[in-house]
Amino acid sequence: MKARVPRRGILFVSHDATRTGAPIALLHLLRWFKKNGDRPFSVLLGGGGELVGDFEELANTWSMDCSRWRPDALRRGLLTAAGLGAWGRRAEERDVRRFAARRSPALVYANSIASARVIDVLAPQASILTHVHELDFMFDALSSPSLALLLGKTSQFVACSCAVRENLIRGHEVAPERVETVHESIPVDQVAAQRPRGHVLQELHIPADALLVVGSGTTSWRKGSDLFIQLARVISRQRPGVYFAWIGGGSLLEFAQAEHDIRAAELGKKIRFTGGVATPADYLAAADVFVLTSREDPYPLVCLEAAVLQKPIVCFANAGGMPEFVEGDCGFVVPYLDVAAMADRVIYLLDSSERRLTMGAAARRKVAQRHDISKAAPRILEIIERTIAQSTLVKTSA
Repeated sequence: MKARVPRRGILFVSHDATRTGAPIALLHLLRWFKKNGDRPFSVLLGGGGELVGDFEELANTWSMDCSRWRPDALRRGLLTAAGLGAWGRRAEERDVRRFAARRSPALVYANSIASARVIDVLAPQASILTHVHELDFMFDALSSPSLALLLGKTSQFVACSCAVRENLIRGHEVAPERVETVHESIPVDQVAAQRPRGHVLQELHIPADALLVVGSGTTSWRKGSDLFIQLARVISRQRPGVYFAWIGGGSLLEFAQAEHDIRAAELGKKIRFTGGVATPADYLAAADVFVLTSREDPYPLVCLEAAVLQKPIVCFANAGGMPEFVEGDCGFVVPYLDVAAMADRVIYLLDSSERRLTMGAAARRKVAQRHDISKAAPRILEIIERTIAQSTLVKTSA
């Protein structure tokens, strides 16, 4: 009797392991894959972050972090501190190629176009599937020979929203048959607040009976943290009893800029910037309305989490994929950068608990029906297997 030949595995590549959308989306997929898939897999990270340990719990993981070379190289006098960078990069690239070669993957899964630099280092012989979580601004920001190489070598793309698919086809000349849309997804039954609303409001120094508007993301231009402050200013003039909280980390400069605007707009008593938090669901659950002030956001997971917690969502048109979710029943889509229109719709919701409950319940139903990881992951697995099969067929024919 012939021994069963083990199936070749998959090498999942993430640009880093920070607590941001694309790495979190990959973790959701890998947790499902570990329970339900039958191929071995490993993970290659382009950099570190808070989630490295989460990836290591799921698979053999390598992080391209040259810090591991510093103490030994300097102690042994191999390099000066000034010369360490290039040496460390060369050593790291060598080890990354060895890590991949030992696994001989059937497919390399590039999770986001930000993985392009890592793919360039790998120079993989296996087929590449690229899961795109970015729109045009990020394509421009990440533009490089490595990105052009990734786009050219990718056999199949998965787009996280229809907006992303259209951008790939129209903006980057990717053939439509090479792109499939699988909307972002989350483990719906795992999204829950760990603390009562009253405890969260007390921590934020907000009155227990106050109405709360929450936004989330890094404190960056793309996420529109400055627009959130403008929104708070407009609403506060009409509804003085409303408070605002922004959940998410950022650089010292970005926080200083936000603090400057808050102080100059005399909003210090009304708006809170929490920084990064370990349990964002606590703050989302405390909200009465969730606002997405992003200038560009392909399909943010935080909106799906807010929907699970039955929060109506107000977002901008032409800013990414969230209008595909909100539609006409889960909140409102207002013209791009129209802060006054966003304030009007938020106030409309704040003035009626019944409207908030109705739209929040619709959001919960929709995310459970369309965006649970148990529905999205099998589709991605099917695309993976089809890409591997097509690659095998091409090699056999050749």
